[in-house]
Amino acid sequence: MAVLVGLLPSVGCLPGARRLRPLPPATAAGLLEELSARRVAVQSLRARARLRAGIAGMWVREAILVRRPTSVRIDVLSPFGLALAVGTDGRLLWAYPAGNGTRYEGAATPGNLARFLGAPASVPDVVDILLGTAPRRTPAAPPTLRTTPDGEYELIVPLADGSQRLRFAGDPLRLIGAEETHEGGAALRVAFGDFHDGFPRSLELAAAEQNARASVVYEAAEPNAAVDAGLFAPPPAGRVAPLETVVTRP
Repeated sequence: MAVLVGLLPSVGCLPGARRLRPLPPATAAGLLEELSARRVAVQSLRARARLRAGIAGMWVREAILVRRPTSVRIDVLSPFGLALAVGTDGRLLWAYPAGNGTRYEGAATPGNLARFLGAPASVPDVVDILLGTAPRRTPAAPPTLRTTPDGEYELIVPLADGSQRLRFAGDPLRLIGAEETHEGGAALRVAFGDFHDGFPRSLELAAAEQNARASVVYEAAEPNAAVDAGLFAPPPAGRVAPLETVVTRP
């Protein structure tokens, strides 16, 4: 018995045992200020990426342009060049299959964005996520901060009709996840990983629906790249059709 008691303090040092690193000091207000500062610091992005949408989705290569506050363009690439271009200025969402001669247009709603991203989200939310931060929300009450059993901080932001939970880890602290729930039951989950110089090179976006999921891996990323606003405008086309009629999806 004495031998067993003597071994107990060293159990946590056994091979394979997980050691939780102490978190640096933080406050709820301080973490929210960090996120706000991050949004101001990163205003645009030029990237080469791989995207997989849906449960059975295949990885496709893309060129991505993002510019605050509401501009996104995604060029889906094939071995032969451009296959599909999709863009929005926050109001209009357009899609232009290469060689088709037809441009498809519709409102930039979460439902229409889900056709190409794999999960529904508003344009400002997509901009925030692609630039490595959680969607901006206005707290309905003072946020609270707690430490989780996994050695992370969880920042809980009360909303008018739900809550946003933000997870931070590491030293320095980095935003690694966000989950949002509403009274209607809708949920949006985002995960960030593979940080380089403070910028996440991988992210996953998922909605309440089982197949509403998208994964993005940046193979090359240039935050704060000079991005011309004209690149988000719809290209000229001989014919314009409703976006609801397009069936092309990455």
